[in-house]
Amino acid sequence: MKYSTPAGGTVRVTARLFGRSTVTCTCGFTRTLPDRNADALANRHAGSCRRGTPDRARRAAPGSIGTQR
Repeated sequence: MKYSTPAGGTVRVTARLFGRSTVTCTCGFTRTLPDRNADALANRHAGSCRRGTPDRARRAAPGSIGTQR
């Protein structure tokens, strides 16, 4: 599943494996959670993401909400 953000980014739901999915956004947000919650999280993040597509060199800091698994 793919969602577009207001700032021009893209949120995807991928890696559906063993009942878990990974939600990723071009802004750097990544989260792995149960399948039943993944599409709702992707939709919520797409609606609220205002960062768009970051420079490739910019990555979320370890421990930030964007890298929690």
